[in-house]
Amino acid sequence: VLGNCWLLSALAVLAERSGLVRGVVVRGEPAVGAYQLRLCKDGRWLTVTVDDLLPANKKGHLVYSQAKRKQLWVPLIEKAVAKLHGCYEALVSGRAIEGLCTLTGAPCESVSLQAGGAGGAGGGAPLEQLDRDLVWAQLLSSRQACFLMGASCGGGNMKVDEEEYQRLGLRPRHAYSVLDVAELSDAGGGPPTRLLRLRNPWGHYTWRGAWAAGCARWTPAARAALTQHHHDKDQGVFWISFDDVLKYFDCIDICKVRVGWHEVRLAGILPPMSSTRHLTCLLLTASQPTEVDFTLFQEGQRNSEKSQRSQLDLCVVVFRTKSGPNAQVGKLVAHSKRQVRGFVGCHKMLEKGFYLVVCLAFNHWHTGLEAAGRGAWPRHVLAAHSSKPLAVARPALHPHLLADAIIGLTLARGQRHEGRQGMTAYYLTKGWAGLVVMVENRHTDKWIHVKCDCQESYNVVSTRGELKTIDSVPPLHRQVIIVLTQLEGSGGFSIAHRLTHRLAAGARLQDWAPHNAHSEDEPRHRPPLARRLYGLHAPRLIT
Repeated sequence: VLGNCWLLSALAVLAERSGLVRGVVVRGEPAVGAYQLRLCKDGRWLTVTVDDLLPANKKGHLVYSQAKRKQLWVPLIEKAVAKLHGCYEALVSGRAIEGLCTLTGAPCESVSLQAGGAGGAGGGAPLEQLDRDLVWAQLLSSRQACFLMGASCGGGNMKVDEEEYQRLGLRPRHAYSVLDVAELSDAGGGPPTRLLRLRNPWGHYTWRGAWAAGCARWTPAARAALTQHHHDKDQGVFWISFDDVLKYFDCIDICKVRVGWHEVRLAGILPPMSSTRHLTCLLLTASQPTEVDFTLFQEGQRNSEKSQRSQLDLCVVVFRTKSGPNAQVGKLVAHSKRQVRGFVGCHKMLEKGFYLVVCLAFNHWHTGLEAAGRGAWPRHVLAAHSSKPLAVARPALHPHLLADAIIGLTLARGQRHEGRQGMTAYYLTKGWAGLVVMVENRHTDKWIHVKCDCQESYNVVSTRGELKTIDSVPPLHRQVIIVLTQLEGSGGFSIAHRLTHRLAAGARLQDWAPHNAHSEDEPRHRPPLARRLYGLHAPRLIT
């Protein structure tokens, strides 16, 4: 077994929709054994040509995936995806969400089934309680919208009892297809039973717990209600209660395939500094109310040549703006979580007007990439799927747009702390995979000196290049003091910060300045704000 169940489970869901399969296998010439397939890799649509020579053993049996009745579309798609990533072995391990996105190009999201699970802030934030009713409502609405879904079994940070999973017929760290979501009414007037219909893409190892085939819970009424449209004679297809899904699965991946929607994709780079020359921003004009899904992709790591590059933290933020040649950050409209993942996204109903979309990433700052040149900087694709057409343009950016974007996000989503009269500190941690510290000085004639000590933090990197900073914030200004970012997505992280501040009659740091600094060239910021950091950390006038 190759271990690419993430792709096979997505193919199993796709098999339920023949139109989607035809959207992948766009052209075939069986007479010459050549096929063209349309796949979405790292947010880019690519056409891949493959032949029909498939890996087989000495007996002529296919080595990797295969379909019933010797259908070719499954192994052909698998071969095309392997070609995209360099080899079959590059397909080992993954999540259904990647397969669904590759096959459809549609916006995808993960719904965590564990408290503080997928999408949480790792070790940097307290665990959030799981809202079971909200999760169920999301699954029901996704099913009613005919979205594609996959389920991850025993993955993430779950503690898995291998023997228990084996006894129940489940495979931990395995991807399943979600074929149906249903509620079964209770004849006695009690709450309905919540059930999901799953498929193991391997075609065997089926569920042996409650609601398995032959279970006493299958009354004639239940069988009539749940099997009227399904005849589960296929091995590996089974019904399972929502309670058991919550117990043994870590997340449900949802792929929002919609008919008649519009899409636009914009490629760009993620600069390792505050460079508005290279920062990707999108100016959207909505001429009428429209529903929009934004997705920000980074380059994948399946290709062995890129496997040494760590994944970046990604975040996409949407602000109101005004028409005109220069983009200005207005009111926050929507944003994704910031996550160290292959892609992130957010969904919003936009009113008629103008919007600024900003793409963010920080954990590659101070890694030497800034000196390597633009050709070595990470690339990304921003995709926007909308129910109505959108006008798209690249706006002119002022030098401090990045600072204004982080300040706007922190003002709207951060926690306020009134440090002293005329001074507020803002901390952004929730859904941020790190920390933003921003200080607001409302005094008209006093400076605020701020020490920020984050030296006890773990597995994070600082945009300032150091974990301890000293700054002089001018009157009527705000400043982004520091941005901490989770460095490695696979591990936990912790944030520790201590803020010390004082009022001052002038900008000079005086006794807080380095001992070797001369009074005439004493810096207002420590470490000094290099040119590449000025667009993020320079103080901004309160407007």
